[in-house]
Amino acid sequence: MTQENNKYLFQVNLKGMIELLSEHIYSAPNVFVREVLQNGMDAATARRTIDEHHQGEINIYINKVDGLPQVIFEDNGIGLSENEVHQFLSVIGQSSKRGDFNEKDYIGKFGIGMLSCLVVSNEIIVETRSLIKDEAVCWKGKADGTYTVERIENMEKPGTRVILHPKKEWLPLFEKAELKKNILYFGNALPITIRLISDGETEMLVDKTPVWLSPESTKEELLSYGKDAFNINFLDAFPLHSHAGEIDGVAYIMPHKVQFSGSKQHKIYLKRMFLCEQANNLLPEWSSFVKCIINTNELRPTASRESLMDDEIMKEAKKELSNSFKDYLKVLTLKDTGKLGEIINIHHMFIKALAVEDRSLLKLFVDYIPFETNKGHIPFVSIKSYNEVIYYTPSLDDFRQIRRIAGSQGKTVINAAYSFEADLIQQIKITFPEIKIEKITPQDILDTLADVAVSEDEAYMRFEKRANDLLKQQYCKAQLKQFDPVDTPAIYVANDEAMSNKNLQSLSTAGNPFAATLQNFIKKEDNMPTLCFNKDNEIVKNLIAIEDEPLFNSIVHIMYVQALMLGGYPVNKKEMTVFNDALYQLLVMGMSNFLGNMGL
Repeated sequence: MTQENNKYLFQVNLKGMIELLSEHIYSAPNVFVREVLQNGMDAATARRTIDEHHQGEINIYINKVDGLPQVIFEDNGIGLSENEVHQFLSVIGQSSKRGDFNEKDYIGKFGIGMLSCLVVSNEIIVETRSLIKDEAVCWKGKADGTYTVERIENMEKPGTRVILHPKKEWLPLFEKAELKKNILYFGNALPITIRLISDGETEMLVDKTPVWLSPESTKEELLSYGKDAFNINFLDAFPLHSHAGEIDGVAYIMPHKVQFSGSKQHKIYLKRMFLCEQANNLLPEWSSFVKCIINTNELRPTASRESLMDDEIMKEAKKELSNSFKDYLKVLTLKDTGKLGEIINIHHMFIKALAVEDRSLLKLFVDYIPFETNKGHIPFVSIKSYNEVIYYTPSLDDFRQIRRIAGSQGKTVINAAYSFEADLIQQIKITFPEIKIEKITPQDILDTLADVAVSEDEAYMRFEKRANDLLKQQYCKAQLKQFDPVDTPAIYVANDEAMSNKNLQSLSTAGNPFAATLQNFIKKEDNMPTLCFNKDNEIVKNLIAIEDEPLFNSIVHIMYVQALMLGGYPVNKKEMTVFNDALYQLLVMGMSNFLGNMGL
């Protein structure tokens, strides 16, 4: 037996292919509208290669046949000959556009688009007359994999008609309002005339270049279009362009804050046919503060035609689109600083991410960038005017601990715990070496607190010993300090190592078989969180003089947990129990004294 005799052809289960399309490739059944419009657009494009003055048209008819709807998509494109019908309509995966010298001008290329019609219709009828061979044929394809072809005489002009009768479950898609909505959804930007004809009435749906693609559109027209497209009153709009991928479009600035990780919905078109709402890997990560309408003529779609392929052209396009954003912001620094300030005030998180990436932009608008500080949210231009040295902390817990004490010492501290802020601070230090910026920790604040000569006062010595004996159970040590503001009775100070030791100590006392081994991971026994009592505070003064042990213990425990809460530290179950018990004891003692004074 020869090798040729061992060769066989694969068999295709068309019904299985249709299920694959409907359930896994296409996200919704209405994509048949896109696919038929696409074929009509490509047919008109092909005809223009022969007649450059040809004006493409697609007319969509809604008829009633035996009481049931019938929809006809009719174009005046190049049409198909009988041989082309067999070659392109009857062979799955064979596209009439693939391999053409003008292939990049066409929208479709995978050869599976017409199958989407079999998702919503049991049969596809295609009547077509070829411009080149001047012959007309009717092709009928069914979901069972069979098709027929016959010559017809009822088409006088070149073009194609696609005739569909809906399946019962998809009747709503063929109603006039729904069909019109889907035609505009997919085809509103196509460079072709599209009409919808029903009950003797003709409605023009598409006949001109959309506002967002016209270089002559005013800012007001762009903003008005953006409001209609997204139902949002945008803050501003600016053009987008990339030579790579032949991309043009418009970016709209959101008028309110948005989440960095929030859903990024745009409108992406391929050769002016709507493709998808996601611009994955096309727009820079920090661009979530805009919504974009974009058309690309060269980026490649996936087989489903519902996303773009991430390739080298897209990577280059992403760089060029990033530059469009940057150029827009640079122009604002020269022409509209008020608008720039408004954008940065609302979207400072994204602008910070951009500034980290581009040092030239950082130089331009660093003064406008706001930061959270112990003096409120203020722009950097104000921050650098307050002190010779600017302090920052990359830890939110540390910022909560030190903000009030640092403020009483006249220090300005930036909370750099948010996304990109620590990196941005480093870029500012490198870009502006004349500005003194230093990291600060709770330990630094602790070291600045004035020491109290405890050893010279017996009452102070006794207070510290009693407090330390009590707080040792919470893995905390007590120190008597002197600091402002005086109305702060105590602060809880702990660096990362101290907190780690505390957590390990807590776990090592838990009832599990591995608890005992955790004690070995504690780095330094003396590195414990510290509760600093303010010697000049009125509560602390009275506390030092208290002899009653239950009363002393209750007040210390309450001050300990209160300091934890004010510092933004987590309060565990054991500490909460201690707090509740102490509060209960205070209430009992207070009521007992009150009743005793009344002689009851």
